[in-house]
Amino acid sequence: MGKRFLRSVVQDFQTLTASADITPVDLPVNPLSHLILTITLNLTPAQAADKTFRTINPFLDAIGDVSVRYRGENIIQGNGQDVAMMASMLTGYSPWGREFHGVNNTVRSLSLLLPFTRQPFRHEEAFPATTRGQLRFFMTAAAAPTGYTTMQWALESVELIEDEPKQYLKWTTLSRALTASGRQQIDLPLGNQIMGVLLFDPSDEIDATVQYAFGKVKILKDNVEQYFPESNWESLAETLGRRYPSIQTGYGHFHEQLAADTSTGQPVHLVADKPPLQYGYLDFDPLDDDSYLMDTAGASSLKLDMNSDVNTGTVRVLPVEVVQVKK
Repeated sequence: MGKRFLRSVVQDFQTLTASADITPVDLPVNPLSHLILTITLNLTPAQAADKTFRTINPFLDAIGDVSVRYRGENIIQGNGQDVAMMASMLTGYSPWGREFHGVNNTVRSLSLLLPFTRQPFRHEEAFPATTRGQLRFFMTAAAAPTGYTTMQWALESVELIEDEPKQYLKWTTLSRALTASGRQQIDLPLGNQIMGVLLFDPSDEIDATVQYAFGKVKILKDNVEQYFPESNWESLAETLGRRYPSIQTGYGHFHEQLAADTSTGQPVHLVADKPPLQYGYLDFDPLDDDSYLMDTAGASSLKLDMNSDVNTGTVRVLPVEVVQVKK
């Protein structure tokens, strides 16, 4: 007989108040593979009339911050865009939903994955069993996205009721407000193995001048170059495409035309600052088998070294730690 899992509603739909915190929610006590966060928005008449509505971004913009905390410590934490991109890098999943047509007052929905694992339902990788009240879900709403009203949210969980996981993934956000260009460093966490680092670059993707906060990137462990002696920001796009092969259309695209009846090109990205355009990923687990994980045990320092082209903006860095379950 095969093993069983339980997918259940933790919190059914309720109003998501703009720029406010939800009441924290206790999560199930069995081992957790992942959570599914669903956001709904009502399309306004103006956007329905002029077809300016967008498929994915408004839902991500509605989430100011989301976190899962164990005894007060963040295990998962990020804003809507970062959470969506992290799920893409870990699992190959992009957010998706329902009712994407442009009818006035349509209640549109989008679901995001919050994984404790790189493969949903994986037996040996999930957050371990807890006691009631120790593992909790938190969320802060952002302002209501332009053109949408009446935000709601719901949360479901996938429990692996017959498994005893050996490890789980922990990923939280480090932020740095830039005050100067040139070479600078950001400390990464020590103690656990690192499987990757998601990078958000605030530099404008549509500027004529090509300049990035993560102009060149390297990793230093105890001041010795590791894995990435140096890589260009532009080249890190390769990792996005390799880990999530459909990323070129997963976050929206359009078909370029000169006129209504004249096709002039292939599907291309919308020209804007939006996922996945402002992201890069440093991959220490390209085979998804733990064989290349960066071990930080015994290290005195682990740093992301960046040579920035710009001197303003706030970068975000989300290391992915592989945490061993203590017996």
